[in-house]
Amino acid sequence: MKGLPVFLLVLALAAPAARAHIGDTLAQLRDMYGATAKHVGGSLIFQRNGYSISVLFDGDHAAMEIFTRDGSLKGKNDITDHDIQGILAMEGEGLAWNPVESPSGEPTWLRADERLIARLTPGHKPDEKVLVVMLNEK
Repeated sequence: MKGLPVFLLVLALAAPAARAHIGDTLAQLRDMYGATAKHVGGSLIFQRNGYSISVLFDGDHAAMEIFTRDGSLKGKNDITDHDIQGILAMEGEGLAWNPVESPSGEPTWLRADERLIARLTPGHKPDEKVLVVMLNEK
């Protein structure tokens, strides 16, 4: 039980730093992450705390985040269940995420206010997992 507060502190410090914000403007993202980001197509890619976070925009606001492990942290080569729970907790803004059925059969969660949806999908590399968090357009 003594390790739990330390674990929660580490999670609280690491997860927000790895999180791009859906709804943020480019200026807000640059304030959070600094000016360095790679422009790839219509997205910006940030490297932060062992994650590569690709942010796609709808107009002036971030509408989708794609989280992958970038291999920069030893032993952290793929997104784990622990990573997923941390990212969803931070994206939840105090709201719960509920598992939902998806046509693809991939693990999918819907935030309680139904504003955001998250899906764990295969990446481009064998055995790579990618967590996609996006606006839930109905």
